[in-house]
Amino acid sequence: MGCGNRIEAVFNALIHCNWADNVPVQIRIEEDAMFVSNCSMLPFGWTAETLLGTHTSKPYNPDIARVFYRAGYIESWGRGIQKICDACKNLGVDEPEYIVHGEDIMVKFKALQSAKALNLKASKPQGDALNDALGDKLMMLLKNNPYLTQKEMVEILSVSRATVQRLIKKLDDERKLERVGGKRYGYWVIHE
Repeated sequence: MGCGNRIEAVFNALIHCNWADNVPVQIRIEEDAMFVSNCSMLPFGWTAETLLGTHTSKPYNPDIARVFYRAGYIESWGRGIQKICDACKNLGVDEPEYIVHGEDIMVKFKALQSAKALNLKASKPQGDALNDALGDKLMMLLKNNPYLTQKEMVEILSVSRATVQRLIKKLDDERKLERVGGKRYGYWVIHE
């Protein structure tokens, strides 16, 4: 799932949160899903289905919404959920599920199969097996997002820059991976 739809969900949670309850926006990441929730109430008569259709925007915190708008984080009020759903469709993933429990609104994003983390610690592979597992994970990441930078790969894989460079060289030598274009505007091509 792309980063933009999750960020938009967090923006929505911040703008629509009932801060008087002293409960922060909560984000929970599990192996197969990500949840973003906040304390808020839907307008009278609204349901989760109302959110998914065309509706007027009634931000719980219009001042926060104005700040986000002026800063360029949101285009206009009332389009956040539609932007999230459109981004999911463009990525070919399921639309998020909206769950409403009284004064709690939660958005559930299902993880892509290719984005699920490999559990490298469970089997504790050694030497070449570890490199092969990291190489496989790197290939999955690049298949999902061919524009990843080495810095982003380091952060996602939780390894050193030297390890990422070594993996890239190995995959390049094996003719499994190719860089097209320069550092700034280039992308990765996977050869299977």
